[in-house]
Amino acid sequence: MFDQRQRLTGARSAPTIGTMASRSRRWLFLFTAAVLLVGSGGVTTAHHGGRNIGSLFNCDRPGVFPPRCTSVAGDLRHRVFFDATLTDGLASSLRDAMAEDYDPTDLAVTEVDELTPATDVVAHSQDYGDVGAAAWVYCPTDAPQGINSEGDRWCRMQEIHFNLNARYAVFFEDDGSRDHVACHEFGHTVGLRHWGNPPDSVGPSAATCMNANTPNGPTELHQIDIDHINAYHYVAPPPSRRMKLVSLPSGRLGPIADAGVEALESERHASLRALTHASDAVVRGTVVAVEPGRSFGDPGGSPLHYAAATIRVGEVVAGGLPPDDAVELTLEIPLFDGIDSIGSVESSLVGGEGAFFLRSKAETARDAGLPVTEQRAESGYYRLVVFGAVVGNESGISAAGTDESGVLGPLDGIPFTDALARIRQAAR
Repeated sequence: MFDQRQRLTGARSAPTIGTMASRSRRWLFLFTAAVLLVGSGGVTTAHHGGRNIGSLFNCDRPGVFPPRCTSVAGDLRHRVFFDATLTDGLASSLRDAMAEDYDPTDLAVTEVDELTPATDVVAHSQDYGDVGAAAWVYCPTDAPQGINSEGDRWCRMQEIHFNLNARYAVFFEDDGSRDHVACHEFGHTVGLRHWGNPPDSVGPSAATCMNANTPNGPTELHQIDIDHINAYHYVAPPPSRRMKLVSLPSGRLGPIADAGVEALESERHASLRALTHASDAVVRGTVVAVEPGRSFGDPGGSPLHYAAATIRVGEVVAGGLPPDDAVELTLEIPLFDGIDSIGSVESSLVGGEGAFFLRSKAETARDAGLPVTEQRAESGYYRLVVFGAVVGNESGISAAGTDESGVLGPLDGIPFTDALARIRQAAR
């Protein structure tokens, strides 16, 4: 199947996947923070105005983690195109979410049968492999996007990807599960952020589909989600003199390109100890090579390509490795912006040392009950336990990944040897 979006926009440019750590861009492609269309949020009567895009966690609900945010989606009309890969069940759930959860807000949500540059969302579903997430929303670097006059990001032709890999079957096994994921991912397309799972974070105890890591979770928005959508100063015709959408010059995406993926990951960890104990292995190692790796999905449609990064192991800080991986192992890095981005990944990572929190893909296949043949096929492949689960070594100083739970934040900027010592302590 021909990718219609590429017909409209041309070849994809080199991406910046994830969000830059505070100390270095070297680890940009592994610090895949969960951020898309970040604006500012608040209580029902709070200000929902603009802020600097590069300030990722700056919302106006002090003391709330993770923050509740929303932002502009271009205008009040939200146009959605269903790709041919979308299953009937997910199409039905997405239509229900659009009609029952989002259209009753101030947004006018419509399904369109033609893909144009004015389309806001394109929905896909395929088996994308073990990326660590059941679904995600992504703003491609070549999509129509920019910053409005209040400093908030807008993006059209966002992509929703539902991952039909067997490891995430619990998210799609019945109508209720699909309704939850559809409501959740659609919320990201208008800038809604994860709530966490109360009482793990401050906030209302009532359920919302924007809870993170909740298979079979709630299927409706909370009133605060609705208030965020309705309180935002969207542009509606006639155009407001106060807010004008401004496209960014080509090739000058700046901080905008540092926000890429908002993912419904399969797990979250509330502390460094929890993250360390959940890892199959935490290794101190050096990236010695990056090459094109495997791909999953329809080759003629929108497959997900991976880069295969070879890590030379210097030390197993926690957990353990099988003998075949004790010297070198393969970390698979999802290339959300296409195979052409691998050159940027290679130039960013090769030669870099870090501490990697790893999940064995053979173990996730076993846990999912996949056949032994598939478990063996996954042997030797690893992913990060959660997006951003890496601590880079920049001239002896730690550059910590921006994992969604924020547990690596205290390691950022301290001596790398001290960061390793804290990880060892957490492993006890």
